[in-house]
Amino acid sequence: MDLHVLDHVCQLLNQRRADNLPTIPVSINLSPSDFNIDSFIDQVLGITQKYQIPHNMIQFDLMTQPVAVDQQRLKDAAANLRKQGFRICLDRYGGENNDLSTETLLEYNFDYLKVDVRSFNTNRQRAKIILASVINMSRLLKIVPVVKGVEDQAMLTFIRSLGIMLTQGRLLAKEMPEEELSQERDNFESVEERALFSGFNHINVLDPYLETRDRLDNNFENPRPNSIFIVQSQQAKLVYCNSAFRSWTGCAGMTKRSGNT
Repeated sequence: MDLHVLDHVCQLLNQRRADNLPTIPVSINLSPSDFNIDSFIDQVLGITQKYQIPHNMIQFDLMTQPVAVDQQRLKDAAANLRKQGFRICLDRYGGENNDLSTETLLEYNFDYLKVDVRSFNTNRQRAKIILASVINMSRLLKIVPVVKGVEDQAMLTFIRSLGIMLTQGRLLAKEMPEEELSQERDNFESVEERALFSGFNHINVLDPYLETRDRLDNNFENPRPNSIFIVQSQQAKLVYCNSAFRSWTGCAGMTKRSGNT
């Protein structure tokens, strides 16, 4: 990463704030060689301080396995960035990093794991098993999974059944020129919504201990009724449920409007 990129990103965030536009977290690609830059972290801190950008608004995506740098130096630097409040993500798990990511997960702590699903075919049951297992592994490691490369409705439907809240791909939104993004106002979540869904991201709706034959042959959801509600102003809004929950509520004679409390 060229530090000029971080400076430019912070400048844009600062300008959005000045224009009373929603500020949004930004991911910046980071390579292991960046940590060879003298006083790299001090320079990062200096840039964010110059524009008064909260550190949790910046996420650094580690693109490749560290091979050409001192391992301990990289681990210490990554830990230092997390300690300072920046978010660290391992990018392209299942894609270009597939043969390298396991060792990285063993040695480093990450806030997010970006799972690349462009090589997964949801028509293949084995692919579904692997993807569900990766998502569950991420949850058990206390790492928030992010699914990237979502380009068809079948994949989106499947990953939503796994309780995934964070997705990216051309099916959801295509690339946008900077000048258009700079003026975008309505399509970003609010600070309150971001905090709410951040909590959802840490909920594991999969049950790793109930691997029944029926579950493996048909779907990957928890075989017990499972749901997430938002309760506000004496109204309960359903934001996630599995098929077992839908079946249970149907047998109980409940309808979509029965959520009022």
